[in-house]
Amino acid sequence: MTPNPCPSVRVAVIGAGIAGAACAASLRDAGMAVTLFEKSRGVGGRMSTRRAEWTAADGSAQQAEFDHGAQHIQARHPRFKAALRRAATAGVVAAWTPSVHAAWPTPTRRESWVPVGQMTSLAKHFIGDTPVHLSCQIQRMQRSTAGWQLVATDGSCHGPFDQVLLALPAAQAAVLLAGHHDRWADSLAAVRMQACWTLMAATQDLDWPWDACEPEAGRSPLAWVARNDRKPGRTATAGLATWVAHASAAWTHKHLEDSPAAVQTALSQALAAQLPTGVKLQWAYRAVHRWRYALPAERPAAASTECWWDAQRGLGVCGDFLAGTGVEAAWRSGDELADTLVAALDEETAVARPLPKPEIPRRVVLAASTV
Repeated sequence: MTPNPCPSVRVAVIGAGIAGAACAASLRDAGMAVTLFEKSRGVGGRMSTRRAEWTAADGSAQQAEFDHGAQHIQARHPRFKAALRRAATAGVVAAWTPSVHAAWPTPTRRESWVPVGQMTSLAKHFIGDTPVHLSCQIQRMQRSTAGWQLVATDGSCHGPFDQVLLALPAAQAAVLLAGHHDRWADSLAAVRMQACWTLMAATQDLDWPWDACEPEAGRSPLAWVARNDRKPGRTATAGLATWVAHASAAWTHKHLEDSPAAVQTALSQALAAQLPTGVKLQWAYRAVHRWRYALPAERPAAASTECWWDAQRGLGVCGDFLAGTGVEAAWRSGDELADTLVAALDEETAVARPLPKPEIPRRVVLAASTV
């Protein structure tokens, strides 16, 4: 029986979005001691859901939830499809085939998946019982003969670790890599990311014919509008429609530093313009959120694989910017980094393992028969 090469390997994964969650899941399955670090209060990264509460005009308490980051998941890669099917069996994701209206040619239906309840459900499913330090932003990394030490902004120190894997937006990963792997740091610092302003709104319920809408590029500040309450597993509030509207990358870039109030007004008007003529919206709730690192505009100049790993330093990088864009790209990059690390350690163990001594067959001497 081949011994497991990984049980004593201590791995830190910095970032608990989909890339970090996928990486941690595969490493844990391989028997490694994995610890996740996440600067936010929850996991999931851009797969995020926000809960809002407000007081209605009649004094009653109202609440709603908005998937204000990634909207849905599309799967093409066989391994990712298999991972989603397992998640669906566990009740974590559900199929969603929204009717998406576009300017041309006609409304279309898309085959996609949505995490049930909240968008963070899928990351939580992958992470399982892996230890996670939330609200823990790693400020710098230190390497000694004992391994890697991670120092957080609150002064706490974590480690030692044999391997450190970064599952962060390119610009944030570049800061931690500086001085440890400058070639990677320079490449990631040059990666352009697209920002995105997002409107979250609740209005009176409308008989809107589509689940989502893609306004014509250049004719609206918006790139995507969705009825959040029509997604599977979402709780609808009687009499209310909940909306998530993403501004286009071009509009966001132009208005990146505008005040939230000004952005809210502009995007509210843009949303109203997508609805049938003559409909006057009654706003029950409105808020905006700015994603500074929404989508990668390009891959790093040095990127030729879906992940980076340096065996000598014990450093790795994964993220959607290395594999494309979207949830699937993030998952593939994180899963590939875990596979790369496990395969390399398995190879090292095989090389170090002494070969068994060959068995020498015993000579059999046949006695001559007597007559």
